Amino acid sequence: MRTGSLEPAEMEGDQMQRWLFAGVSDKRELILYICRLLAAAGHRVLLIDGTAGRKYQYLARNSTGDLPLIEFCGFDISAGLPEVVGEAETFKGQPEAEQHSGYDYVLYDFEPELPVRAWLWPQIDRFIWVTTFDHYEVERSAAWFRQLLQADPELGEISIEPVLVRTVESYLTADYMMSIVEDLPIHWEAEVTCIPWNEIDAAVHFENGHEHTLAIHKVTRSYKRALVSLLVQLAGWTRGEAKRALRSAQRRDL
Repeated sequence: MRTGSLEPAEMEGDQMQRWLFAGVSDKRELILYICRLLAAAGHRVLLIDGTAGRKYQYLARNSTGDLPLIEFCGFDISAGLPEVVGEAETFKGQPEAEQHSGYDYVLYDFEPELPVRAWLWPQIDRFIWVTTFDHYEVERSAAWFRQLLQADPELGEISIEPVLVRTVESYLTADYMMSIVEDLPIHWEAEVTCIPWNEIDAAVHFENGHEHTLAIHKVTRSYKRALVSLLVQLAGWTRGEAKRALRSAQRRDL
């Protein structure tokens, strides 16, 4: 697994970044907001739908069939590529090595129910585990990590960045959540990033789905602050750069 991050000014030539978001929890909201901010900063972004059931296709007002590629809020979404789901066909008739040319960032939303080709792992720059405090989701993700490491022990050398989404006021803590997976031979790259959630953020989430949009300007300030912090961590931006991307994305909402 490659390490390091790039400043926006360094995203030139073939310096493409691949970020894989894994876990049982619904990661769509977080990943879509991240894609929106990356695109607002002027980057070319591709989101690969590696979910069981192709959840992102509903963003294009199409509830049936598969969409090979859609444009959404300034970035592209692919309804699954061969390297993610293990299928034989190529994307738009191109060989796999050329499928992502022209993009600065390729983000994968991956669910444990689908197989991933082994050759993809070394190409991932950021491996992010996304979960809620839901007991099943944490335990199911931990079980998947154990299966993955048993099948390929060398993956124990990769660094994983944990993110807690939809956090609410509770006696449950990030330390408690991490204690459930402390037996795993995994290097946790950073402290747990917590993305707060309340009824306003929930309402925006549901409205975004029905209106086929991303009204990032409507989410709470605490959510925006956490999102900015996560972009600083993942992309290596300064906080000022991340805030400028957020302001640009919000202006495009209006």
